[in-house]
Amino acid sequence: MPLQVRQIEISLTAAARSCMERQRHSKKGWVFSSVLLCCLALSQAWGWAQQSAPSNRNADAAYESGMQLVRAQQYSRALAQFKRVEKEAPRLPQGYTGEGITLALMGRPQDAIVRLKKALEIDSSFWVARRELGIIEWQMGSKDEAANELRSIEKLFPNDPPVAAILGEYDFDRGRYPEASNEFSRAADQVATSTPLSLMWAESLLKTGNQKAAAAKLELLCLVPNLTPDQRLKLGWLLGEAGDYPKAVEVFNSLPESSPHPFQRGYGLALAYYNLGRYADCARKLAELQSRKIVGPELFSLLGAAEEGMGNTLRAYDAFRQGIYEFPHDDENYLNIATLSVQHFNYSVATQVLTSGIQEIPNDNRLFLTRGVIYTLQEKLQQAQDDYERALKLAPEKEGVYVALGICLMDEDEYVQAQRVLEKGIARGLRDVLLNYFLADALFRQGITANSPRYAQAFKVVQTALKIDPDFAYAYMQRGRLELVDKKIDAAVADLERARSLEPGSRVILYQLAVTYERAGKKAEADKLFASVSQASQEEEAHFRKGRLVEIMTTVSQPRVVEP
Repeated sequence: MPLQVRQIEISLTAAARSCMERQRHSKKGWVFSSVLLCCLALSQAWGWAQQSAPSNRNADAAYESGMQLVRAQQYSRALAQFKRVEKEAPRLPQGYTGEGITLALMGRPQDAIVRLKKALEIDSSFWVARRELGIIEWQMGSKDEAANELRSIEKLFPNDPPVAAILGEYDFDRGRYPEASNEFSRAADQVATSTPLSLMWAESLLKTGNQKAAAAKLELLCLVPNLTPDQRLKLGWLLGEAGDYPKAVEVFNSLPESSPHPFQRGYGLALAYYNLGRYADCARKLAELQSRKIVGPELFSLLGAAEEGMGNTLRAYDAFRQGIYEFPHDDENYLNIATLSVQHFNYSVATQVLTSGIQEIPNDNRLFLTRGVIYTLQEKLQQAQDDYERALKLAPEKEGVYVALGICLMDEDEYVQAQRVLEKGIARGLRDVLLNYFLADALFRQGITANSPRYAQAFKVVQTALKIDPDFAYAYMQRGRLELVDKKIDAAVADLERARSLEPGSRVILYQLAVTYERAGKKAEADKLFASVSQASQEEEAHFRKGRLVEIMTTVSQPRVVEP
């Protein structure tokens, strides 16, 4: 590394660290002035290193004087010095950059932007000006423009904390959680001084499945004094999402009843109680909200779930019905009654309620999907197919609809049609283990021979299923069956033994393993398994398919999260 560049890097790091120390001790966190002061220090380290022409001594002196005056907060005098730089070196961008930073610190961001753009007109590659312009545009609310400027800076300096923190927030606001988490990690010290950014980082980690790291961030946030009510409310919700329900209860209870967002506070507390199995406390809290006429459809949904948890099925039905009465154009409580009815094998009530819901909300894909599941469970397959196809038109991005329709078509012995439907879901980029599992199943049902195109396709989708869920026993069983077809006996035995270890009670897996043992010449092991499982149970396979459908139905009727 050239000495000059190394010196610039050392100065940059020291300046950034100094800025963050000021933030930490002032306890102001992520604020405009501290960021710009950091920028100013970095500009001093970086600015003149970029010029290609020999420096002008008068301009050098004026620039250094301007920097000292800015640090002394003598902004008017600093501007005069930067004007001197512009006069002495009009074809260099440093004077306009210093002036732009000073104007921003004076509370004149629009004027600052004009001067920084002038610097870039002189030299579009002068990244100091581009960096400051991006930060000011961010503070002015021009976030897309700011992000475009700062992305180019990040390519040059990927470990620039203020830039990474801004881009992390930008990605977070757009739901790009993996990218946001990565950006925040580049600005860890700076993010740690800002409660809003720390909350964003924790949420990004949760959204990307990094529970352990998120829990560590949330634990530190619990120790931060003087959180605002909104920040404490958000912290409670994130603790619940992280599965730390006792701490979530503690945080929600620390908020006064008069705090902002009373529904989110009360519902969040009730949901934490529910997840702890404290159903009576959950119902009590929801009743308090009802008495204050602070309600939403999700309140009745959670109340019904809590009543069912306590064994009060009739009161659960009543809660769901009240939710429908109060909010007839919200689908949640129609779905809840249907799910509860299926759990008690009352299919007629489920279909009646869902039909009523469809009349009120005719374009709701979840109602059609759930009614299709009910029809499948009743073996009314054509009616189920009609509902699934309607749901698919309404929500082609939902993987559960493809799975449900594929199962329905296979139950009708329409294996080629089932194959096409499941392939369509995979072609949309949907990653779901059941999409791949049931596509392999549809291929098996059409007959598979070694080295055939159907064999190759089945093997590929089984491999994909195992990448999505390495512990899915039935995918190992499918791969074992394929290996047996291809006379790869040892590989088949290994996969089927793995499948048995994951699902030791599955008669289908045991039967297939027995067949494979027999082919491998392991007669004693095969006979032992055949003695306990005389034939592969078609009933078990049907139960497996229905179980997956009920899971899909239950998933769409889970208690809703209503975050602040």
